[in-house]
Amino acid sequence: MVWSAGVSADPARKLLARLGMEPLGEQFDAAAFHAGLRARRAPIKQVLLAGDVVVGVGNIYASEALFMAGIRPTTRADRLSRARADRLHAAVREVLARAVERGGSTLRDFSSATGEDGHFQLEAAVYGRAGQPCLKCATPLRQIRQGQRSTFFCPVCQRA
Repeated sequence: MVWSAGVSADPARKLLARLGMEPLGEQFDAAAFHAGLRARRAPIKQVLLAGDVVVGVGNIYASEALFMAGIRPTTRADRLSRARADRLHAAVREVLARAVERGGSTLRDFSSATGEDGHFQLEAAVYGRAGQPCLKCATPLRQIRQGQRSTFFCPVCQRA
């Protein structure tokens, strides 16, 4: 099969085969998620963004899910216990479901197919809130750079 752009389906299939699980689908299994994390030595935030373990977890949603799960974004993915991976699995699903309900996140120029702005960023617990008090413990939130992306976290609630 050849696509209209002259690219065969085989390279596309090869690229798609490398993608991780769909987090809001039934195939997003906690055990498989943990196994995927155990195979990666990179910081957990980078692994979430990479798309080979789970797809669709963008920068905002990764910071929020890691906060919800109590996991520091710099923790190596292969060091997460099954219990912590299970908390992160649940947090990813919850954050993305809420984001879908709120129409996504609008920071600069994103809008939905109907031209509407997303509103999830308005309820962010950590993203974009560096220096502001943590909503759980009141410690000032921190911002670091990971892979040329901003990462926000609470140094107390997300110890390791």
